[in-house]
Amino acid sequence: MDIAEYRKDFYIYVVDDEESIRDVLKETFTQAGYQVSAFADAESALEAIKQSPPHLIFSDIRMPGMSGIELLEQVRKLSSDIEFIIMTSHASLETAVNAMKLGAYDYIFKPFESLPDLIKSADRTIEKIFLKIQNEQLLEELAEKNKKLSDVNVKITQENKEVQLVNQYLQRLAQTLDPDGVIQTFVDSTSELAQKKPAIYFKFISAHSALVASHASGLNAEMIKNVGLNFSSLDAKTLFEKVNHPEQLLELKELMKQVFKVDTFSPYCFTYQNQPHGILIIFGNLGTEEEKKIFESYTRLTQVSYDNALMAKKIHEMAIKDPLTGLYNRRYFNEKLEEEISRSRRTHYPLGLIYLDIDHFKKYNDTNGHPMGDVIIKSVAQILLKTSRKTDIAARLGGEEFAIICPHTPVEGCAIKAEKIRLTVENTKFPHGEKQPLGKVTVSIGVSEYPSICKDTEGLVKTADDVLYKVKQGGRNRVGMAEAPKDFVKDFEPVKELPKRK
Repeated sequence: MDIAEYRKDFYIYVVDDEESIRDVLKETFTQAGYQVSAFADAESALEAIKQSPPHLIFSDIRMPGMSGIELLEQVRKLSSDIEFIIMTSHASLETAVNAMKLGAYDYIFKPFESLPDLIKSADRTIEKIFLKIQNEQLLEELAEKNKKLSDVNVKITQENKEVQLVNQYLQRLAQTLDPDGVIQTFVDSTSELAQKKPAIYFKFISAHSALVASHASGLNAEMIKNVGLNFSSLDAKTLFEKVNHPEQLLELKELMKQVFKVDTFSPYCFTYQNQPHGILIIFGNLGTEEEKKIFESYTRLTQVSYDNALMAKKIHEMAIKDPLTGLYNRRYFNEKLEEEISRSRRTHYPLGLIYLDIDHFKKYNDTNGHPMGDVIIKSVAQILLKTSRKTDIAARLGGEEFAIICPHTPVEGCAIKAEKIRLTVENTKFPHGEKQPLGKVTVSIGVSEYPSICKDTEGLVKTADDVLYKVKQGGRNRVGMAEAPKDFVKDFEPVKELPKRK
């Protein structure tokens, strides 16, 4: 999304006792398209906030009278929706980190190196607010759909057994907000309805013109592994017609006979938003009219629950993912880092951290334009994903800055992984990379580890960031390893190897 299209709808307050800084920020954000007001002290800003709350506040951390931290605390008492960016000097970094703990979204250093970077900071924060507004709209839709789900249940006024079974099914659906979990509940419950006859769900993958066995009940999971049908020779219209009427699919009959040794089965097309989603197959058939009516109720409830599950999944991903790269965002990174530190203290396994920065990224943006800069950011993000384990947590912290949390990894292991990333980026031919100062797109990386080098989350971030800064000062395009301070005492002696599987 291009947040620039929506800047005019958002209000920014600038709070700083230096007139020159207020003027620069007000002019910069106004020219970018935002609505801006500036204040010389926190007290007058607070009075204005009470009357007309902004979406975002840029505030200096240290001011005469009420400080930026105190202003943040007062704002949080008024509203949790107003985002806060602290302006600080390098010397007050620790105070800025404390501000983050109190709910500040980010911090930036003064003096400012780049006014466009300030706009980027505002855009990132406003984009988060914009997505939150979208989330709230989605939640309202979710509530409406839940009401429809209840309405479906209310309309079912048939015999006691039918009502009881459908109510039980509704309760089972309510226990999951995972789309795959909804389908599995559908398959399991249909199997039980059919006197525990086996059931298989073939998911329809329209992009590949295929039906793939994805869920089953009453069968060993190995029996459906790699089972499916390919219809690449059919045009889209014919394929949709066949999937919508699975009882006419001769290929399906042949598959059931050859793979599962079944001649008699009942196929049902499950649709979602009026499109075929998959085919549910019951070995044998639903014997009574009552069972068929209950199955129809199951199908309607499943359609609504599946829609709810997809929406809940979308809301969750929007809250924790960076919209440009698909990596986790800074807030999720901060939460997971705290969790992993706590886990490390319990298990005594080391926790590694990789901090990464794209070299001379501002020059690349200035030379080739922001759209091409976004291409580089997304490409580097994909490299991070491809070189990471499932247990690693890769995040975009903002701009061209990335981080990877590496559980059960000492600093030496992080350095090996980081070097692999560095080499991959260096050897990738990015568009216009030859125009960069090093003749190609490169990254600088700093790595650290808890408990061998630091004592806590803040220390882990600081040591990784400090060594990254040294790498950039020393010429860029290499990996730096943090070292423990002199006379450093570890919280515990970390376990260097994972237990071997028996």
